[in-house]
Amino acid sequence: MIRKTVRKITERLGGPLVSIALHVAVVIVLIHVVVFKTLETGRDVQVQVVESEEIPELEEELQKLDELPPDETESAPPEEAAAVPEAPPDEFMNETLDLTGLAVEDVQSPLMMQGLFAGRTQGVRADRLKKFAGGYGEKIEAAVVRSLTGLAALQQPGGYWGEISSYNQTWHGHHWESPMVNDQRAARLTSLCLLAFLAHGETPQSVEFGDTVQRAIEYLLDQQAPETGRFVPLAENRPEKGGEDLGVYAHAQATYALAEAYALTHAPVLKRPVERGIQVIIDGQLENGAWGNWYEQNIADASATSWQIQALKAATAAGIRIEGLEAAMEKAVEGVTYLYKGEGVWYYRRGALLKAPREGGPLISGAMVLALQLLGRQNDPMVTDGLRYLNDFGVTEWNRAWENPINKSLPATYEWYYNTQAVFQRGGSRWTAWNSDFAPMLLSHQSEDGTWLGIGQEGNEEKIYSTSLCALALQVYYRILPTFQRMEPREPIVTFDDDVIITIL
Repeated sequence: MIRKTVRKITERLGGPLVSIALHVAVVIVLIHVVVFKTLETGRDVQVQVVESEEIPELEEELQKLDELPPDETESAPPEEAAAVPEAPPDEFMNETLDLTGLAVEDVQSPLMMQGLFAGRTQGVRADRLKKFAGGYGEKIEAAVVRSLTGLAALQQPGGYWGEISSYNQTWHGHHWESPMVNDQRAARLTSLCLLAFLAHGETPQSVEFGDTVQRAIEYLLDQQAPETGRFVPLAENRPEKGGEDLGVYAHAQATYALAEAYALTHAPVLKRPVERGIQVIIDGQLENGAWGNWYEQNIADASATSWQIQALKAATAAGIRIEGLEAAMEKAVEGVTYLYKGEGVWYYRRGALLKAPREGGPLISGAMVLALQLLGRQNDPMVTDGLRYLNDFGVTEWNRAWENPINKSLPATYEWYYNTQAVFQRGGSRWTAWNSDFAPMLLSHQSEDGTWLGIGQEGNEEKIYSTSLCALALQVYYRILPTFQRMEPREPIVTFDDDVIITIL
């Protein structure tokens, strides 16, 4: 009975089955031809499967088969399903994650690494140097690699740059400094150096600088206080009429560096420390939208404000999302506006406790223009006026640059770091003229060991400080994608006009 039924079904299904077989054969031939053709032309092949109307005869016969009684002689009871083992723990989320297993080349393709960090891969970096460096691309790339080599040689075994001490005071050049100040300096220098390596796309997986980067990251992570989230201690004695504490800078720079490290590696172990560091910045924002020293004194400081904004922007670009982050960035525009004097000039410090606001000069204008650009206000009139002011002032020549820095914490390298970024973000003929003065000047004053040391500077700490900022300035071409060519995340394009689409009925 069963054999007769099968024979009848075979006879009735013969036509449809032959038709289906022919369709399959045609599809195989088309795919074979089109795929090889695609490899030559670069077209995409998209196989599209759509449901067709059911074939009545086929459906009717299949239904009859379902109604047949089971053949007990040919079937056997199914075996009991094997127990499913428990899923192994997610090692990737382990907080003791080995950072050497992650790298920008492995985690981020040029298409994925969008926004601020689109230029960090080797291919894109070379393209940006060719496009924006005005013929200095090869020399700049060689100078940057030499500077990273020089900085790596100056890194301490503990992963930091600078000096730390467990004694009550440490002799620093011409004066004694407390361990707190030394810790602040070490965190600050380490953060700037780490930013220089990250700007070149170096991660813990990098062949030449991987160990240097990993040890720097580990050092900064170890500095974060569990109870406060701060990466450095802040001074307890705070002058009523304003003063300076390196802690507010060092904390922002450490948060900034670790945010970029998280963006380039996606290592989960970095996410929470960055979030806690950002929270300190959010909580320390003044009512006027700016930031001051110690994250609480009501004196707005333009330099401190610029570093907090850079940290906030890096965190958002890395995908950090915590409550109050977007609001803090919106409010930061008010802080930059509060410090604005007019005609492209900003105050260095301003507040009710000061007898008079303190003017900042060109490097503060560069810092504030860049801050507004990072906040998405590149067309703000303050930016336009600030760029005009910077253009009129020009690139300060090396020998003249060291004559009158604002103070010891803001040497000439600050000017080149900020002003060059601000002008580059604008682009155009203004950038071309700026670069023709800026690039050859820094290239010609680099030492044989890859470092920079300004006129009147001495010692390793000042060498590290100047070298990290000069290296970052020379990486302006690819470090932060310019606002006039910003790659925003978008949906992938599915098809093109000349794509071949195969439809299977």
